[in-house]
Amino acid sequence: MDSIEEVLRKFKLSEEEREGVCLEEEEVAQGVRECELSLIGKVWGDKLANIGGIRSFVGVMWPQVRNLRVVEIGRNLFQFLFEKEKDMELVLNKRQWIYDGQPLILLRWRAGLEEDGEALSRTLIWIQLWNIPIHWITKEVGRKVGSIFPRVEDVIISQGGGKEGKHLKILAEIDLTVPLPRGIMVKSNGMVKWIEFKYEKCPDFCFCCGIVGHNKRSYGRKGLDKEREPQYGN
Repeated sequence: MDSIEEVLRKFKLSEEEREGVCLEEEEVAQGVRECELSLIGKVWGDKLANIGGIRSFVGVMWPQVRNLRVVEIGRNLFQFLFEKEKDMELVLNKRQWIYDGQPLILLRWRAGLEEDGEALSRTLIWIQLWNIPIHWITKEVGRKVGSIFPRVEDVIISQGGGKEGKHLKILAEIDLTVPLPRGIMVKSNGMVKWIEFKYEKCPDFCFCCGIVGHNKRSYGRKGLDKEREPQYGN
């Protein structure tokens, strides 16, 4: 969708085209009311998502939602229109959703959201924090370690342990335009520990660069060094 700047750069507008029209509130009120009970969804990744596949996906994953309408509004971009607020809340509360190995980012509609690339490039994901000394296992530590991400929504302290030790879990918002952090160095009272991140229900990502949404084959198509040593395993 062209911006005003792009239109003015590409075309020499006539007086009538430049003058345009002004929409009154009552003229868009019905559209606003409909959109207020909707979510905007972005499938993040190189693979193309088609409307038929998305409808099948939500039919299986959201069986309790009745009379849901799905409308394609752009490349890998969809609007989900609900009849009931409680159904929309249920879908939001059960995030994260993964479609064909790619994150399905879901946000409440607001005017202009479908053009907000930054908002539609972030998603919530559960992350386990490992290699933590047992006296560091607090919610405050979870939030401090999680400050490497844009936002931490929740912290859970694991009640049990195991041969691998005990861990924390955080529900964090991740920026899909940057590589997934593998962990973080944490210092306290002369002690330095490498805290390892393990992502739950992790979507497809590139083992070379850690970017969600593409793999090593598409890494090469983007003109990057596909012979680079994998930084995220094999």
